[in-house]
Amino acid sequence: MDESDALATAVAEVWPTAAEVLHGQELEEFASGVLIGLRALEAAALGARAAADGPDPAAAETAEEREQAARQRLAVLFAGHPPLGDRLTGVYRSLATGLERRPGTAPSGSLPYLRSLIVPVLYATDRDRTARDRAAGGDGTAGDDGGFGGRRGGLGYGKALVGIPDDHRIGAVEKPRRWLLRFRAAPERDVVLGGTTDLTAAGFGEEARSLLAGSGSRQALVFVHGYNVGFGAAAVRTAQIAYDLGFTGVPVLYSWPSRGGVLSYEEDANNARWTVPHFQEFLRHTLTASGADEVHVVAHSMGNRVLTEALAGFDTTGLPAGAGRLGNVVLAAPDVDADVFRQVAPALARQARRVTLYASSGDRALGLSRRIAGYPRAGQSGEGIVVVKGVDTVDATALDTGLMSHSYIGDHTSVLSDVHALIHHGTPPSGRFGLTAAEHRDGGYWTFLPQRR
Repeated sequence: MDESDALATAVAEVWPTAAEVLHGQELEEFASGVLIGLRALEAAALGARAAADGPDPAAAETAEEREQAARQRLAVLFAGHPPLGDRLTGVYRSLATGLERRPGTAPSGSLPYLRSLIVPVLYATDRDRTARDRAAGGDGTAGDDGGFGGRRGGLGYGKALVGIPDDHRIGAVEKPRRWLLRFRAAPERDVVLGGTTDLTAAGFGEEARSLLAGSGSRQALVFVHGYNVGFGAAAVRTAQIAYDLGFTGVPVLYSWPSRGGVLSYEEDANNARWTVPHFQEFLRHTLTASGADEVHVVAHSMGNRVLTEALAGFDTTGLPAGAGRLGNVVLAAPDVDADVFRQVAPALARQARRVTLYASSGDRALGLSRRIAGYPRAGQSGEGIVVVKGVDTVDATALDTGLMSHSYIGDHTSVLSDVHALIHHGTPPSGRFGLTAAEHRDGGYWTFLPQRR
């Protein structure tokens, strides 16, 4: 264990006491500073090790100085809070001098702790709560799915805390301050932490306004999941997409009662239709009570049935003055009848700032859906690709999108980068990297250039 490893391990050792010394915004700001400091330290340490193996002694000396400076900056940050600084100094000296070794200490260059960011995800769901109340006594902390089942229930609101590993995506971009830093010993990748907390409809709005007040962004990002998805997996996907997009507003999940089973396609399809009035109520409440000026919506697979049917029967532009507006509506691999989508597309285009549809001819899941339904799906490309006025259609067929080629909205870096440019900058397809124009009998659309994952 070298000096940088010792310091990073000491930070992990001391970190649990930070919440005892600091509170509120001061803790959030300190957590952000520590996260940036640790990332800088790791980058500097890697650079120093690489330079030490190189042929240039001067470069090695410069890299070592940078590593020392990174350690110093992190130490100074803790020194600004004496109880934490004093403890860090003691633990670091003990580790660095070999007086103490943690059992099972990892090899040099690794850490015995892993870091995660705790992302708050607000949610609305009309899933059944019977199992939740029975297992958790009504406190909403039971099970990987928070106690929510796949049966129909009443519309309710709440908040989930989701842990995303800090190294899930490489980069030194600071995340929102409210995304608290946490160290853990277990190597799980994405975990819904601490279950869920119930909120009233009014409490949902208050929580959203509170989160927006500290975010620097007056935007919300709503994710609507597809078929065969449980509540926990949907919450994790919501947080992961927000994390990977560097979204600084409030992530929100709408979770309808998918049974979460491969053989429950027809039941899920029925529930996707059943949930539409609830989704309309949720969307109205989010636009009027959350404090968001703009609400982006990303729907995946069968979740697009919920979204398109809801917007076809509910005009968000007619809400009272002061309500938020729909920003970007992203339809990812929509499991929607292609002809039905062509009928409802004008209603979507009229309400949203921009509508984007991602499709692929390699989507095996939609191929199966087409055989079941007997008609092409809006998320399929090829000769029947959906090209309609007011919708930017993007063909993702050229990308390597995995075995089923269906979950690329959250899995493929090229698609995430494209959505990033869309949501952060409002960039039209003509200005987004990696897209090229294509022609169809119904008009122009866009296609990804082949790229490696």
